[in-house]
Amino acid sequence: MVAMKADLRLATKALIYALLGALVFWTPNVVVHWIIAYRFSGFVVIGLTVLLPAVTILFFRAFLWPRLKQESRLSPALFAVLGIWIAGPSMLTFSASFCGGGLTQPDAWRFFVFGTILFPLFTIVMSAYDGTIFALFLTTLLLPILANFRAKEAYERASN
Repeated sequence: MVAMKADLRLATKALIYALLGALVFWTPNVVVHWIIAYRFSGFVVIGLTVLLPAVTILFFRAFLWPRLKQESRLSPALFAVLGIWIAGPSMLTFSASFCGGGLTQPDAWRFFVFGTILFPLFTIVMSAYDGTIFALFLTTLLLPILANFRAKEAYERASN
């Protein structure tokens, strides 16, 4: 019974990290699409390429990593990246709705469901059309690397 509660607690934390990663990464994209709508340009793509990874990394660095033990920082970062990828099709479909696509189209819900089920392929393709593919790849690489770096740094400070 105790082991089952511990497993449930770990699964709940993993789900929370995945949801946080998805919300923190994709919400600025949705807001930008809401504000910009049809006036999307290359400058917006460059801005999103910098904004999305910066917001995500700063959020995890400021709010979550200081409270975690040094050996447990990599796992939340990996679950956050997984959440970003799984939520990609749904959040990109939602953000495309402000530009006349996404959920405003017929059969959008079917695309929404299949896109989420087949998230690796759909996240890559949709983020390429959305202009966030570089932000997606940067965050996928940098979040676990920086979490691991911070974990090693904290471990070295604790051992000295």
